[in-house]
Amino acid sequence: MQFKRVVAFSLALATMAAAFTPSFAAETPDYAQFTRSSIEQYIRPASKELVGALSKLEKRTGAVCTDHNAETTAAFNEAFSTSVAALAGVDFLRFGPMAEDNLAQRLAFLPDSRGVVRRQVTKAVANQDSTVQDPASLSVKSVALQGLTALERIAYDSDGTLTLGSGEDAVFLCDYAESITINLEGAGLELEAEWDDSDGFSQTLLEPSKEGRVVHTHKEAVEMVFNAIATGLVVDKDQYLLVMLGKSEKKANPKKAPFARSSNAVTYLSASLAGLQGALNAGGYAKVLEGEQDWVDNSLNFEFSNAQRVLSNLPTPLQATGAQPEVRKQLKYLVTVISGIKVVMAENLAGYLSLSGGFNALDGD
Repeated sequence: MQFKRVVAFSLALATMAAAFTPSFAAETPDYAQFTRSSIEQYIRPASKELVGALSKLEKRTGAVCTDHNAETTAAFNEAFSTSVAALAGVDFLRFGPMAEDNLAQRLAFLPDSRGVVRRQVTKAVANQDSTVQDPASLSVKSVALQGLTALERIAYDSDGTLTLGSGEDAVFLCDYAESITINLEGAGLELEAEWDDSDGFSQTLLEPSKEGRVVHTHKEAVEMVFNAIATGLVVDKDQYLLVMLGKSEKKANPKKAPFARSSNAVTYLSASLAGLQGALNAGGYAKVLEGEQDWVDNSLNFEFSNAQRVLSNLPTPLQATGAQPEVRKQLKYLVTVISGIKVVMAENLAGYLSLSGGFNALDGD
């Protein structure tokens, strides 16, 4: 039920975005309106959702550390899952505010195929590093020691059991966890404020100029957002799914899936795809297509729904089931579905709209 609630939250963003999708004339796409709709109907609401989730997580961390019991454990687990889903809804927007001051990495150190978080957090805990117990001193340390990925490492055992607030290191780990969550809420507020600021990066995208340092035209502004969505698909496929699948069943390592330790791998992947779909629909890119091109919108939304169906049918937790032959078969099919979405988006849709950019830069196809 917890996963269903989190997925429902993620899909709500996609549904909301579709409901507010603008209408354009196919012959002359209004690039400026694409960007405005993306910011107003997806990026700002998603950033606000993240702040709400992280604020609740900070409170739930204090509660489980004060009194570790069944009720506070359930509340923390729900808040953590909701935060993972909310993060996935903005994690692919790695431009502008998310690209400044390591904000994306401060929220979560992802991807982390080399286990940097595990090594650095393990060392800090083993040494009882007092600098991680204070939000201010933690904020200037390695980003791998911060964010949701570090919190997951200290809060959950390898089997997904919440241990935060119990055990011989309870005081140290709780101080560390509370420092993380205080800074997480601050990072979320920073992201929300940057996107809400009419004189900030939103203005950069909405009012491009020849003298601009980032974008010079409305078309370039659209390409920045559009390419981030396409790149998000590539990251989900190449840096998460294919990494955990490995080259064979023997080399499969489902524990490398994002947030697998807390049994939130499916939650993250589902919310990420829901966010990508929501951002795509919010921009209204496919809605401008008419005649022989109008198949794109239905095709994209059908395949996104297909991907969600696959994820919703996977036996969880993924770190325990991901190497099973039947699960691997479904994950490989999911890779195929995402590849198809990327092709339609980055080749057909981008071609119809005369968009170009670096959305193939990370693609391993």
